[in-house]
Amino acid sequence: MTDKKGYLAAATALLLLNISPVQSAEQDTIQAIIPWAAEGRVFQVDTETMMFLGAMHGVMYVQSSRGEIHEAFVMCPVTLNLNPASGDSDASAHCEITASADDVAYAELACKGKVGDCTGTFTLIDGEGRFAGISGSGKLRVRSPLGALVAGAAAGADIRVDSGLLVVKDLEYRIP
Repeated sequence: MTDKKGYLAAATALLLLNISPVQSAEQDTIQAIIPWAAEGRVFQVDTETMMFLGAMHGVMYVQSSRGEIHEAFVMCPVTLNLNPASGDSDASAHCEITASADDVAYAELACKGKVGDCTGTFTLIDGEGRFAGISGSGKLRVRSPLGALVAGAAAGADIRVDSGLLVVKDLEYRIP
C-alpha cells in the first residue's frame, strides 16, 4: 500500500506541474540605441528659459547580453527646458515602446546637460503582454541638434528635427 501511495503522490505532482506551469522571472542587462526624429513647438516660459514641448519617435534597437538583437517602435512626448545664455538644459519624456500589438513597455527618461548633449536615466515603469510588470533602469545619453534649434527660435515657432540619437547603456530589467 505504501508503494501505491508513493506512486500516486508522484503522479499527482507531475500532473499538477503540467497543468499549472511554473513561470519564472526574466531578467537581463541590455544595450539600446534609438535614432529619433522630433517635432513640436517652442515657448518662452520665463526670462531665461525656452521650452520645447513635442514628441520624438523612432526605432529602438536592443542587444541582449546573449547577443540577440530586437527592435521596437518608440513614441515619447518630451519636454526640453533650455537656458540659451548658459547653454544648460534638462529634458523629461514618457515613452511607449511597442514590440507588437500586444507587447508594449512604458518608460520615463530624465536628463540634464548642455545644449545637444544630455545625460541621465532611462527607467522602465510598466508594460503589457510579455512586458507586464516590467521594471528596471539604465544610463542614457541623448545627442541632438534640438537644443541649438530651440535656442535660436522665437517663442511660438514650430520645430522639426530629423536626426537625434538616444543611447541606453546597461539597462537592467526584470519581468516577474
